[in-house]
Amino acid sequence: MSTNFSFLADEFPALEKIGSLAEDYLYSDPNSCLYKLGVLSETIVNYMFELDKIALPETDDTLANKVKILKLEGMLPRDISDILYVLRIKRNKAAYQAYDSLEDCKTMLMALTSPV
Repeated sequence: MSTNFSFLADEFPALEKIGSLAEDYLYSDPNSCLYKLGVLSETIVNYMFELDKIALPETDDTLANKVKILKLEGMLPRDISDILYVLRIKRNKAAYQAYDSLEDCKTMLMALTSPV
């Protein structure tokens, strides 16, 4: 089945799987969709560190700090870091507060799949 994330299947199958699962959950389980989108964003950031051979922070290994480091390195434009910030917040709400919002899912999926 083709999804908005199918183009990732060859080089980044984990990203394709996570993104496709998020799409699958869009209408049936928005909470899981938001959580998967958050996992997708964290996985992307971790890949950036790995592929660009950037040392992971020793003391503050959070997604927020990793995004901050990538911004300081000039590797994340503001619009992308803003999307990652919102995704982190929504994922945390989904994980810890059972938050689910179909509209947030649609917005976040659109932000991740629209050309920049």
